[in-house]
Amino acid sequence: MYLLGMRFLLPLLAFLLPSVHGQWKVDEGLQMACNQTGSMDSWHQRDDAQSAVGDKCAMRFNVATRDQADADEFCQLYAPWRFEKAVREDAGRPTVTCHVEATFTCRTGWMQMFGYCFRMPDKNLVANFTDAQDICAKEHGVIAYMHHRYIVGVWKRFFHGVSQVWVRASETWDQYIQKTNRVDGDALALAFTGIHYNFAVPANSLIKIDPSIRLQVLCQYKPNNTAAEVSYLGRRYSEIYYPVVQTDNGILVRTASSYTRSSKNKDMCKKAVKPFMSYISGPFLSNKEALTTLRQTNFPLTWMYRAGVDSDQDYKALSSSQIQQSCSKHFYVMNDDGEIWSTPAKQSTKCTMLSYAINTLQGTMLYQMPDARSLPMWCALGQKVEFKYRTDDGYTLYHRKNGEVVGHKLVTTEVTYDEAKKLCMAEGGLVSGVNSDDEAEKMTEIAKKAGLDTKQIWLGGKRRAECNQIDGFSEDPNSDCGRNNVIMWEHNVATAFYDHWWRNGEHHDNPSYWKGQQNCLTLVVGSPAWSGSITAGFLDDISCASKHPFFCTKPADIDEESLWGKS
Repeated sequence: MYLLGMRFLLPLLAFLLPSVHGQWKVDEGLQMACNQTGSMDSWHQRDDAQSAVGDKCAMRFNVATRDQADADEFCQLYAPWRFEKAVREDAGRPTVTCHVEATFTCRTGWMQMFGYCFRMPDKNLVANFTDAQDICAKEHGVIAYMHHRYIVGVWKRFFHGVSQVWVRASETWDQYIQKTNRVDGDALALAFTGIHYNFAVPANSLIKIDPSIRLQVLCQYKPNNTAAEVSYLGRRYSEIYYPVVQTDNGILVRTASSYTRSSKNKDMCKKAVKPFMSYISGPFLSNKEALTTLRQTNFPLTWMYRAGVDSDQDYKALSSSQIQQSCSKHFYVMNDDGEIWSTPAKQSTKCTMLSYAINTLQGTMLYQMPDARSLPMWCALGQKVEFKYRTDDGYTLYHRKNGEVVGHKLVTTEVTYDEAKKLCMAEGGLVSGVNSDDEAEKMTEIAKKAGLDTKQIWLGGKRRAECNQIDGFSEDPNSDCGRNNVIMWEHNVATAFYDHWWRNGEHHDNPSYWKGQQNCLTLVVGSPAWSGSITAGFLDDISCASKHPFFCTKPADIDEESLWGKS
């Protein structure tokens, strides 16, 4: 076993427990341990809360071990963070260097062990089992659980001087329970020292006793998942399964089986990532950054994978005898959020296929493929990070489903479209866009609260110049002058248009481009006279020279403190 170095470790670990709660941008326990072992030359602190690499340290111990397995066991016992490797050396004195990573960050005053955070609120405090539960609840935790086969030894070395504590454990630990023959009951406890005035058992015994007995209290909580933890799990997964691909805030996991295009692709992904016990974002969204990552990865054998991307073509039109001469420029992902992504893809001349796959042999691009083609599927696994945002006074925050957070401000002064653009730009903004039915509804609510019950309000869309010779819009949905392409969002304030967004008149469909003068776009609030009994839809094209209120928009700023959170 370990022949040297034991004496200094207990004081070291005892020093790691601060007592003040506060913000945490680093795992303080690992940082202090790294410092106390004289290993700060190896210290690497995570870049930010979304970093795929956690805090790291290569902790050096003066200890002799029998073999590599003994060194690995030593590191897991004495450096209880995510274990990477143990390096044995003997340059006149035997040492073991434990390379570990804190993938989580624990609140100040808590110690990370095997992916959980532990704390003794007060070593001098004793409580019955029920009171111990309440004490931990006040700490936003629960009674400590025996998660790992080494955890008893780690607790003993870290919380030195502790006699007996209440614990929780699975049934697999029942075989180790000792009888007290005096106060046996149904509450689980761990007796580091076996002598208690109510019972006597061998040291380090697991016991079930009367819950009214008073013991010390050890609490734990599970920290929020992080991109670093997901990355760690991905590396472990790769050891026994298909290699995962690292992305900015998570990983891509490949399914073992092959699938055709299906509305149940997300269910397949849930099964594929079940071992990670983490947030599943759905089928892989093939944006440019992710495709670049795939291009830099060498995949064995398989050359084509199903992407979680479908064309946004009209299914009825595709099933008709009419031949579609060109494909849509947009693709969408069928997931819970209905997120819309603009994705580069190689398209055939006729739109007869709705699915896309990743071809890694030809430069990692998206290629059209038949829906019936069966291929493995990539699933995106990542941590949904919650931020706090701020924007200027007068702007209302809106969280778009594609991840954007914007602010909208209603200005009730009636001006022309060009004047609205100048006024918005003067305060660092743009005329607003709309990305969903819900966003339009929220903007309509803002207008109605301001007393604009029946009004048209400028939005930042304008008719394409090349479509000015067309009356209304082209019937070809794939044409640049088609109904949902003829007006484009200026400055990318939004991404798309949909048929049901247009408010039609009783005798015409919009955008009508009436008399060749309606080049600009408005949000329709209430029921203008021209729409008659028609109330569905919220967009209308109108003359840019007419005067209306307007919405300005700005991207929201992230509150930097929210990147880390508070205890």
